[in-house]
Amino acid sequence: MSIEDIEKAFEEAKKNAPPMFHPVYERSEGAWFPSNEAANVASIISHTWEDILSVFEIRKSVKNEIGKKLLFKYIIIELCSILEQLERLQQIIFQIIKGPINDRSKGYISTDQSVEVTNLFRKYRSLKKHLEGDLKLIRNYIGAHRSTRRTWNEVMKFWDNLEPKKFMDLFIYLPELFEYIRKLDIYDWSRIPEEGVIEIFCSGLNIPK
Repeated sequence: MSIEDIEKAFEEAKKNAPPMFHPVYERSEGAWFPSNEAANVASIISHTWEDILSVFEIRKSVKNEIGKKLLFKYIIIELCSILEQLERLQQIIFQIIKGPINDRSKGYISTDQSVEVTNLFRKYRSLKKHLEGDLKLIRNYIGAHRSTRRTWNEVMKFWDNLEPKKFMDLFIYLPELFEYIRKLDIYDWSRIPEEGVIEIFCSGLNIPK
């Protein structure tokens, strides 16, 4: 079998691969379902990012500025959810990196990967620290919650901060970070392709001999 034939076979296998679980449009037992904490967190991040992209698409067709601000406010609320989940996934990743070298029960991250992921998270934290305060204030006082503990001048400032350009570097960087960490060998998945059969795909399978 030639290299071309192998590549073609892999592409065909990808097309016919079982779907990944989604809480809205893919709930079948035959889908791969997250079955450890890392997979659960990564799935939440992925689904939330899909929502953000969908709202951005809707926002493109809105003509008035008030409508654009309202939709971007919702995007900020979802962005805050992603950042909270990323904090937990970061903890899991570095627990594995710093854990006993002979314990692969939670997955495997190579030395090269640990260097790369450390650098990626360092850049992420640098971008986030300049925006985190504004993000939380927007979410907590004009977004997911409303409060009388802020003056109207402060509230007006929160609304003024609802400008995509201010947060664009973070929006651009998040897919790059997630694209890397989602490929780490730390996620467990399971599915039920037919009655009485359970298939499991476990992390830690990529251990060098």
